[in-house]
Amino acid sequence: MKFRRVDSDHEDQDHEKPTLEAVFEHYDIDFNSHRVTGMTACPLHEDNTPSMSFNTDKGLWKCHSCGKGGDSFSLIMEKEGTDFAGARTLAASLALTTRDAGGGDERVSGSSYAGRRAVSPRQGNRPRGGGYTPAWRRR
Repeated sequence: MKFRRVDSDHEDQDHEKPTLEAVFEHYDIDFNSHRVTGMTACPLHEDNTPSMSFNTDKGLWKCHSCGKGGDSFSLIMEKEGTDFAGARTLAASLALTTRDAGGGDERVSGSSYAGRRAVSPRQGNRPRGGGYTPAWRRR
C-alpha cells in the first residue's frame, strides 16, 4: 500500500520557512546568535526574566510563562495576530532568511546512518547483554 501526502499542493511551504534567527532579529528579540539553544525574554508578554527557550537548529521556541510555542511561523502568527497564510505572506514580503527544511545530504550525528556504529538486528530469543543473568532469573 502506498501512502501519499494529503497536502501535496502545499509541498513548497516547508522549503520557504524563515529561520528562527531571522524572525528574532525582525522583532528585535535579544538572543545570543552564537548559541544553538538558549533563553530569552518572551516577546508576547511583559517579561523581566528570560522565560522563552529556543533551539535555532530545530527552529523551535517555547515560552515557559505563557505556555505558547512552536516554529518561526507560529511566532509570527502570535505576534501579528494572523493565520498561517498571513504569516507566510508577511515573511515573504519582509524577505526573511529561509532555510531548506529537507535536510539534504547532511549526515545526522549520533545515528546509525552517520556511520558512528553499526546497529545489529535482534533475532529471535537470543540473550541480551553480555551473558549476565540476574540471580532471580537463574532459578
